[in-house]
Amino acid sequence: MTIVSPHLGSSAEWTDARLLYALEEVVEKELNRHLTVAKDWMPHEYVPWTDGRNFPGLFEDGEAWEKDQSKVTEIGRIALVVNLLTEDNLPSYHHEIASLFGRDGAWGTWVHRWTAEEGRHGIVMRDYLLASRAVDPDKLEQFRMAHMSEGFESDNRHSMLHSVAYVAFQELATRISHRNTGHQSGDPVCDRMLARIATDENLHMVFYRNLLKAAFELAPDLTMQAVRDVVVNFRMPGHGMPGFERAAAQMAIGEVYNLRIHHDDVIQPVLRFLKIMEIDGLGPEGQQAQEELGLYMSGLDSEAAKFDEKLAARKARMAARAAG
Repeated sequence: MTIVSPHLGSSAEWTDARLLYALEEVVEKELNRHLTVAKDWMPHEYVPWTDGRNFPGLFEDGEAWEKDQSKVTEIGRIALVVNLLTEDNLPSYHHEIASLFGRDGAWGTWVHRWTAEEGRHGIVMRDYLLASRAVDPDKLEQFRMAHMSEGFESDNRHSMLHSVAYVAFQELATRISHRNTGHQSGDPVCDRMLARIATDENLHMVFYRNLLKAAFELAPDLTMQAVRDVVVNFRMPGHGMPGFERAAAQMAIGEVYNLRIHHDDVIQPVLRFLKIMEIDGLGPEGQQAQEELGLYMSGLDSEAAKFDEKLAARKARMAARAAG
């Protein structure tokens, strides 16, 4: 596809390679900003090690897992497993973005830094879950093996621009999921741990969001189409894990992550920051993508309103049962 960039003043065919090169300076700037504001932290400092004890196996004093050994709520337990299994597929994520973004220059430095920070999240979450006995360790490992054995391929692996657009939303979605899981967990230690992880995820979102803004300045039509495609077809990276649909439904009811949260706290903030609906000077395909995005967001808001009504009715029924 050929577009005219108002900043280049000439017709330019935007391949992935050209976009990677054109955005390199922005990546370096955002990487330096990230390294300035990001704070290193120690996973072991967020784990209640004194709560831990041996499980059955090599140890004669091993104690079998029971659900009542942990103060974590049921919805907290479900969401923690989903969030951790999502983090577990980091090798697949790294492979994909290293293939798309490259391993050289500022892009490569970011890929490795991001991977190292994300790896810390999986470490601290698993250590917390095992030390606090929040989940069945055998089932957790079985889920991990099943999930990682399938691997992960993003819906957006065909395009660097689509991938940047996707992670701008997905990193914010992950941050929101972690924070809400902490709030619903019933354990202040868990809440603090997930708040620390959420801080990292927010910084990752800012990096990709700012990169997406720069892409709009270079190739507005292509970027608008990429954002349209990503928003309309958005799926969390954990969608392939065992029992994900049921877990996602429970997390929706438990107000960890649902349609209203997705619309209000994830998609809308990024779209507002980018002022996507105010961008003008687009070509026909860019204009069409912008219009379709607006229509989709209107429909998503309507669906979220229906969900809100059902959730309110469910809460009312539960309150009535409790009172009776």
